Amino acid sequence: MTRSDDQRYLLGDVLGKGALATVLAVTGPEGERYAGKLLHDSQSQDPSTVERFLQEAALLRSLSHPNLVAVVETVQVGGRPMLVMERIDGPTLATQIARDAPLGESQIIAIGRGIASGLAHAHGAGVIHRDLKPGNVLLKDNEPAPIAKIADFGMARASSLAGVDHQAMTVVGTPDYMAPESIDPLAVDLRSDLYALGCILFEMATGRPPYDAATPLGLLHQHRKAPIPALPEELSPGLRRLIERLLAKSPGERPQAAEAVIERLDQISGGDETRALVAVSDGEEARCTACGQLLLPALSLCLACGQTMASLDRGDVKVIVIGPGEVSDKFDSVLRDRLLAWIAGNPGLHLDPAPLAKKIPRLPFTLCKNVDAIGAEAVIRGLEKIGIEAVSHRGNALRVDKMRSKATTLSKRIAAIIAASGLYWGTRAFWLLPVVAIFAAGGTVWSSVKPATKALRRQPKTTSKAITASLLKVEAVVPSLGARRHRMALRAVVHRALALSEGRHQAAAPEELAQAINAATVAAGRLDTLDRELEQIDIRAATDAIRESLHERDVWSARLLELTASLDALQARATAALHQREAGAAEGRLGELQARIEALEEIAKLEAE
Repeated sequence: MTRSDDQRYLLGDVLGKGALATVLAVTGPEGERYAGKLLHDSQSQDPSTVERFLQEAALLRSLSHPNLVAVVETVQVGGRPMLVMERIDGPTLATQIARDAPLGESQIIAIGRGIASGLAHAHGAGVIHRDLKPGNVLLKDNEPAPIAKIADFGMARASSLAGVDHQAMTVVGTPDYMAPESIDPLAVDLRSDLYALGCILFEMATGRPPYDAATPLGLLHQHRKAPIPALPEELSPGLRRLIERLLAKSPGERPQAAEAVIERLDQISGGDETRALVAVSDGEEARCTACGQLLLPALSLCLACGQTMASLDRGDVKVIVIGPGEVSDKFDSVLRDRLLAWIAGNPGLHLDPAPLAKKIPRLPFTLCKNVDAIGAEAVIRGLEKIGIEAVSHRGNALRVDKMRSKATTLSKRIAAIIAASGLYWGTRAFWLLPVVAIFAAGGTVWSSVKPATKALRRQPKTTSKAITASLLKVEAVVPSLGARRHRMALRAVVHRALALSEGRHQAAAPEELAQAINAATVAAGRLDTLDRELEQIDIRAATDAIRESLHERDVWSARLLELTASLDALQARATAALHQREAGAAEGRLGELQARIEALEEIAKLEAE
């Protein structure tokens, strides 16, 4: 019999083999039964493999939860590292599926809840599994249902605990269970693990993964582009909806935290089919002209792409379109259509494009008048991006440079003609020169005075001062966010907070919702900064500072998504309370929301110190 180098552990029969390691039965000093994960001799010669192996040990030792396989310690056997782990005598979930699938709904819910609980604990510590699959879930015998225990954190990316190598920043995982965003390692977050959970729930319900292809690349393409396959009609509507949400292509459309999945599974198990995961309505159908995403009317920019949305207030300025083209030319019809679409995509302008739609004006023409200077400049910048030249102006349109230049040129020509006609006619016609110049310009002065659009009646603002102040902070930060995923994560919080502030149920005070928006704004900014730094670093030369940055990033990400999930849960409970007239139903979730905000603020304080 083989013993560990320190003679404390006795190695027994082989329980299983993988590509990197062998799992053995192990007996401890007092006769305790463990499992030992021992690196193959060939693998132990590769320093990077040994590093990942030791990382798994450090990660698991830092996590203690009933739904995670516990690691006791790391020992040496013949000079090779071995993980001494909790021994689970039951099968893997992959074996259970192969033997019994499709599983009954009660089993699916019980096992799925256990996996979600283990993920919630790992995610709370800033650890992302990245290779969640049925083969990495062990089932411990228990009544009435087996206990799911997540194992094999060898591909986990996260922390400053025991070392991170270049594998933390590469595309890893098992293609059958890889989320669409997995192709970009920095886009992977806890919602990628939740996508894998959706694949596992689908497989338990059907006996097969959701997608199939001949090659790994083909599988990844299916995950990114193929529609979600139909689920068995035997499943309850609530469970079908949950699995479909977990398998959403966009991370923002999935549940935002494992706790949300646990709560929904509990509701389904309890027979509550009335509540679905929250899908917040976008209200107005205005879309960004740059990226096509739905806009949030309370903001003056698109949170998906950062494009500034123009807004106008009262003032004494005109916005005059001067090109492209020459004075008195008809405005290009293609540009006119583009301008109409831009106005429709900027509801903050409060302009009615009907007059412009009826008639194509001549250049230059006044787009709008009696507006503020700041708003006018925003409109001009927006028009520039769609190929239209415009200027802001006070006073008569003749003072616009193009008009003045045209009038001057024509005046000189007419003066030359009059001078050539002789002194008599010259002195009699000289006083007509300005009038002739104006009419020679094609009458565009008069068309420039009349706006090509008209102001709409503005809707009264209902947003509180606290939320308005928090939205101003969002508008200041968003243009500096380089990664779209961070803008979308921030959008998710803002969207939900605004929906709660405008709802009938008054689930949270405006000050609390504003606090949530502020916390999310700080988190999104910090995440974007960390990503910029990590993109410039060779992760293979990992230092303590790099490991700390990786861990900080994953903690920020987890807390931000937990905050989003808390807003979802608050809205779901508040809506249920409204329907059921249970006045106190939302109070518990309001406390959770405050806890999420405080967690983000605590991280920010530590970072500042």
